[in-house]
Amino acid sequence: MADGVCLDSSVLVKILTPEAGSEAAATLAADAAGIFAPAFAWAEVGSALRRKVRTGAIDAERAVRCWTALLDLQVTFVDGDAVRRRAWELAAALDLPTLYDAAFLAVAELAPGGPYPMWTADERLVAAVGTRHPLVRRLSTAE
Repeated sequence: MADGVCLDSSVLVKILTPEAGSEAAATLAADAAGIFAPAFAWAEVGSALRRKVRTGAIDAERAVRCWTALLDLQVTFVDGDAVRRRAWELAAALDLPTLYDAAFLAVAELAPGGPYPMWTADERLVAAVGTRHPLVRRLSTAE
């Protein structure tokens, strides 16, 4: 079993729904000693599932099963002043337009027992951060 991981919402959605990269995402989760994400990640993932229902990618029944699977995944949702402060610092240092991605990076750095790699399938984030943050991992490299 691998150490813990921070999985961003793009990876969590791939664990729950069949799409490109789902197998690699599921393997990351299965092999991890712990999964960490910011406290708001459940809402981001839920919103992605709702969007998939609206676009017809999945039906409502499947979305409920995915939602239940997320709740059963045993993600440790991390929050606190230290995460919020570090997210702000990272957004400024990496010139990120929002705090969402920076919050995942902050959790990767600050989660109990960490730091942990922060896995993402968000090519935009990988392109924006590049090698400027050592914990960022592109999901495609896990396949």
